[in-house]
Amino acid sequence: MAAGIFLFDIYLSKGEEWPVVGVFFVFLFLCACLAFYLRAWKQRWVFGFLAGSAFFLWGGLRVWQERTFVTYQWGENPKVYRGIVQTVPEKRGKTFRAEVYVTDEYVGNGKLKQVGRTILLSWMPDSLQKSLSCGDNLCFYARVARPFSEKKLTGFDYADYLLRKGISGTALAYAGHWHRLNKKSSLGLLQQARLCQQKVVEIYRNWPLDEEVRSVVSALTIGDKSELTAELKEVYSAAGASHVLALSGLHIGILSGLLCVFLYPLTYLRHGRRLLSVCVILLLWGFAYVSGLSASVVRAVVMCSLYVLGSFFSEERFAGIHSLVLSAFLMLAYNPFYLFDVSFQLSFAAVSSILAFYPLCVRLLTVKNRLLRYLWTLLCVSFSAQLGTFPFVLVYFGSFPTYFLLANLVVSPLAVCIFSLALAALFFSSVPLLGSGLVQLLNTVTSGLNQCMWSVQQMYGSQITSVYLSAFQAFLLIGALVCVYRCWRAGAGRKAYDWYRLLLVCQFFVLACWVRQLKPTPACLSFFRSEVYTSQGQDVSTHTSDSGLMQIGNIRVGLLDDDRWSTCRVSWRLPLDYAYICRGFKGNLTRLNELFEIHQVILDASLSSGYRERLIKECQLLKISYTDLSVCGSYSVVL
Repeated sequence: MAAGIFLFDIYLSKGEEWPVVGVFFVFLFLCACLAFYLRAWKQRWVFGFLAGSAFFLWGGLRVWQERTFVTYQWGENPKVYRGIVQTVPEKRGKTFRAEVYVTDEYVGNGKLKQVGRTILLSWMPDSLQKSLSCGDNLCFYARVARPFSEKKLTGFDYADYLLRKGISGTALAYAGHWHRLNKKSSLGLLQQARLCQQKVVEIYRNWPLDEEVRSVVSALTIGDKSELTAELKEVYSAAGASHVLALSGLHIGILSGLLCVFLYPLTYLRHGRRLLSVCVILLLWGFAYVSGLSASVVRAVVMCSLYVLGSFFSEERFAGIHSLVLSAFLMLAYNPFYLFDVSFQLSFAAVSSILAFYPLCVRLLTVKNRLLRYLWTLLCVSFSAQLGTFPFVLVYFGSFPTYFLLANLVVSPLAVCIFSLALAALFFSSVPLLGSGLVQLLNTVTSGLNQCMWSVQQMYGSQITSVYLSAFQAFLLIGALVCVYRCWRAGAGRKAYDWYRLLLVCQFFVLACWVRQLKPTPACLSFFRSEVYTSQGQDVSTHTSDSGLMQIGNIRVGLLDDDRWSTCRVSWRLPLDYAYICRGFKGNLTRLNELFEIHQVILDASLSSGYRERLIKECQLLKISYTDLSVCGSYSVVL
């Protein structure tokens, strides 16, 4: 199913062939049902082939279905919409931003057209309106559009990223162009969970915690990362401990361990172990609700729940594998776009690697001392998880922390302490001395964690950067890890072809790296979002100057975003290859043409529609070629 999701999304995203694919899916599914009852053991492959083919096509059909649910033709002009605020608004500079479910579109004559899509709405504060909150109904006037892709410039396709998050478009509503309606919509389960998360954040804000400490506590305990600064994220990333700031399987494992300790007396009852497991699962789902039902937490709780249920019906050594595969299947069946989520890939890669490599690593050394055995176990878990995520980290981030084992020796025990202290402080907050003492201890421990991560980040060579792999190279590296695992697991019984297979994959990987070096990526000059960039591969630089005139290679560029040229006089026209006109420019092209010998005009998407149309007419009259970024998003040339 995962292969069908990937291939259909990449190569058959339009979905024009869905009737044919649907017929083939039904046919293969019925044939698989008939093949299930074949008695001949030698023909068991028939059922596997038919069932696998049916699930392959089903994955493609689910991708087309999800794309249909998200995409919508919004139109070119601003319109009046009615919607419901779905998330807690967050402040972004001078604006607020939240996900809004657009229910209707006003089409004139008092008629409404049903929309039923989610957008990312930004709005400017209005002194005449009350601030918006989660669950509010509003009416707004704005132009909704799908954002332009930045893949050519940065390698990141923001439009596809939003689409796979279920967001159909983005919009900006200016002050006076939105109105909060008196009627408040009933909150769904997800909205209630997010409001519950914000209530816990407000409790943290009332505690006497340092700003950096509060941001780490909020991220580590309930998954709120809104207050984390870019510098603090970089420190944890360079130290190899950024996973502790993203609420996921590590935190669910810590919480489940604490719950098992507190509820251990239940094991003395009849069927006590199963009762303990059920209570832990229910409390974990309660924690997922309090933390806002984020996708990463739900994924970890689902995996943990399936593991516990699998242990009821299967041997414990197989329960982890079964729960991992089943949870991935259920999540992709619910939302096939999870496959393209980086956190989804990293989570399942880490868990798969731990299940595979941890038993092999821990047997390398026999430690009798309890403390040393705990440290050895911790190192084995960290190494196994990092080994599985290594190819994905190089593809998406191009960097690798060299001291991750050292950092995790500190992070894991301190994370348990911070989690425990935060829960205890919340529970005993009404007890004056005990509550304040726990908060102070929480502040001290978290400050110590931040200081340790800063010390690791300051160590020489703490991070290897700018090592990006292509998808094909990452695939070969994963294949090499699989071959290493097979050789390692075979032990003394390994065969010669195991080594030949590993050597062959490594040779292909080296060959792919060599071929990539032979074809270096050319440097490009790009115009995007009122900025001038040069990029080569993953390296992107921004160019500025006080005058707005720049010489980049052999290309002369003018970034025009003010009215300084309206009063200038020159004795001869200056040659200018590209005149990049952005919001803030005042004047006309006729005046600019007297100052510069312009070869091409680039009109930024930030210009108003009326002013843009006027400039386009001037370009046509002056016979100057132009590019409208409101249509194509960005413009690039090879240097």
